Amino acid sequence: SSPMTPGRALPPGVVSSQVATQSGASIGSANNALDWQYVHPDGVRRRVPPTWTFPHSNLQEMYILWHCGDYQNRISPMKHFQNSDVTFLGKRARMNLNEVKNLMCIIDEEAKSKGKVIGQTMDMSQTIDYFNAGLPGINFSTTTPTGKQRNIMRLKWSTMIKYNKQHSAMTEDEEAEEKASQERVDPDDNDPSHDNCWFEHSDGVRRRVPSTYKFPMIGLEDTYVLWHCGDEEQKISGIKFFTKKDVANVKRGATNLSEVRAVMTLIDLEAGKKGMDIKEVMTEEEARACCREGYLGLAIPPNTPDGRPRDILSMKWSSAVRLKGTYDETDAAKPEEDVDNAEDDAEAEVETEVDV
Repeated sequence: SSPMTPGRALPPGVVSSQVATQSGASIGSANNALDWQYVHPDGVRRRVPPTWTFPHSNLQEMYILWHCGDYQNRISPMKHFQNSDVTFLGKRARMNLNEVKNLMCIIDEEAKSKGKVIGQTMDMSQTIDYFNAGLPGINFSTTTPTGKQRNIMRLKWSTMIKYNKQHSAMTEDEEAEEKASQERVDPDDNDPSHDNCWFEHSDGVRRRVPSTYKFPMIGLEDTYVLWHCGDEEQKISGIKFFTKKDVANVKRGATNLSEVRAVMTLIDLEAGKKGMDIKEVMTEEEARACCREGYLGLAIPPNTPDGRPRDILSMKWSSAVRLKGTYDETDAAKPEEDVDNAEDDAEAEVETEVDV
């Protein structure tokens, strides 16, 4: 059987030192609970044997492993695990342990709010009872996007982590949107300017972005559209109108603004040379057309170092900042010239030998 079999966990108890010796494990105690340890080839004692793999169990099975361990396979309750116990499995195992810990804490806290006492040692019946009490604490939709019912008892703990993260991200976005709407200042109907979107922050200062604004890390062409057209949906003016004051509270705001301005200016100049009209106010279509004409002005190498074609319009603007000005068409032609010169020299040597 595998070193840790989901669903076969039993409550911890006392075993003889003879049994422990036969299994290759030594027995200690962790907060009065059974605590097996194994000596690995590197000489380090860990709570799991070298053949152990991180369990991909469903949520209830993982909760049992967390609080009860796996008595049959002599594995301590996972709540006692340290990062050093799983380091031999690589970085992902450490991340798994941390994610499982956070998920189990959510269930435990919900169970506590209902009067359950989470002890250092728990038997199987207690653990299942506490799990059922704490399960509602996890933010989770019981229906799929197509309307089907989900059986939460069958879902792997890793799936629950994913859904919980998605829910948290959606909640943060909703909160940010709500705060932005509260800070938004209605534009003056008598102001014909296309730069009339303002947000009043808690310090009383009006800025072109809400306090929840994060500098967009998106593709070059999409950034060019935001630069000239702004974000109509979020009621944010074109980035080209931004000042340092507008992004004073944004992480790396002033630096990002300066770098984006330098890239966008080069695209504008090149597009202008090719006859494009760089208007103060553009439609999205006009902006994309200008970007496609002007991006070559950045002088970014068209191929990656390993020879693959580079999609410059789709690359992040931050990558464009790093790569701009690193491509010289005259340098690109030099290898061919060198080859031609080498061939000419070789022919000359042959002719000389023949003449002699």
